[in-house]
Amino acid sequence: MSLCKDSIYILMSNLYSKGMAYLFYFITAFLLGTEAFGILKGLMPIADTLTIFFSSGIPPAIAKFLAEEKEVDINKYIPILYLMILLSVVGFILTPYIKYILGGHYLNLPNILYFAVGLCVVASTVIAFSRGILQGLLKMKYLSLTWIVEYTAKVILVFILTLYLGIFGSLLSISLAYLVGGIFGLYLIYKALKGKFDFKKLIDIKNTTKNIFSNFNLDILRYSIPIALTSSSYRLFGDIDNIVIMSIMGGFWSGIYGYSSLISRGIFMFASAVSIPLLPRISKTKDLSLLKEGIIQNTIFSSIFVIGCLFFPEIPLIAFFKTANPEGILCLRILAISSLFMSYYTLISSALQGLGYAKISFYIILFGLVLNIILNLILVNAYGIVGGSLATLITSISVFLIGVFAILRIKKHII
Repeated sequence: MSLCKDSIYILMSNLYSKGMAYLFYFITAFLLGTEAFGILKGLMPIADTLTIFFSSGIPPAIAKFLAEEKEVDINKYIPILYLMILLSVVGFILTPYIKYILGGHYLNLPNILYFAVGLCVVASTVIAFSRGILQGLLKMKYLSLTWIVEYTAKVILVFILTLYLGIFGSLLSISLAYLVGGIFGLYLIYKALKGKFDFKKLIDIKNTTKNIFSNFNLDILRYSIPIALTSSSYRLFGDIDNIVIMSIMGGFWSGIYGYSSLISRGIFMFASAVSIPLLPRISKTKDLSLLKEGIIQNTIFSSIFVIGCLFFPEIPLIAFFKTANPEGILCLRILAISSLFMSYYTLISSALQGLGYAKISFYIILFGLVLNIILNLILVNAYGIVGGSLATLITSISVFLIGVFAILRIKKHII
């Protein structure tokens, strides 16, 4: 199956998932109000970052190892799932202490919200594992179905749970959706392998956990560390502005900024549609022409979206959130450009990981994260939420340029 066809499958699921994600946030914005929605937006990047770091960083490593195997034996990957669960429990325990690092308005939030965030980390393990296997098998059609099921469940659950449990209910709906998607993902693995996936071994905790720290598992874990650090840093990088705004300015302005930030992130559905199948294919072929093909596809997919955000920013703001705050409009224009540069870096990062240079990708995004934190702390204090968007734009351009330089240097060695 070609990269283009794989990308179309992922794009279609991402279009659906992004649409459902907008519906998820629309429902929470409608039910919670701007300030409570701002608190949710301030917690979501924390939940996502911890989920990636303690759980979802391993699946790309699984995909790489699996894609390089001549004879596939899925059952030997089962102990990895238990290792992921163990790491996620550590993340759950550490979550309540995050507020002391974030400070500001985060200190005023009840602990139950932080426990809800921790629950998201634990619940994500099964769906993350199944996606790693499906990606490694190059079953992109099945992989795309896991997103569809997850987001469908999330939207169904969020309305009821948010209505009765508020912000806690919104976070709980995410955990339950992870579980539903994870169980469905295991079924898809069984279907893809035509019954060769041993469910008995999956639930045989006693024997499976004996191999949890095998050399094979540790090799995957070691490879996943820079990927997990890169991905979690990348996620934190993308929303450090919202976190700083929440900490310094509180829930209301975090909500206003969150509206614009959420819409601008729509560009990433195009980039992820290309980057997900790009990693295992470059890992197999070491062909950088695939990166060029991916960049062209991303440009075609993203151009209309960016133009719309630049010239008609008030339309999506009013359509989705019934508000068009002047600061929010300006932020959306700036963030659309920023997201375009970061979408290109998403492809560059996947190429670096596929070529075995995951550490370089991590160093680049770590530099970007530190720069973004510094700029946000300065500019948010000086210019409010507009300062947050300017800080993100400056950092995005810097990260993109460094990524291009790294790829050009590596290309010389390959040639």
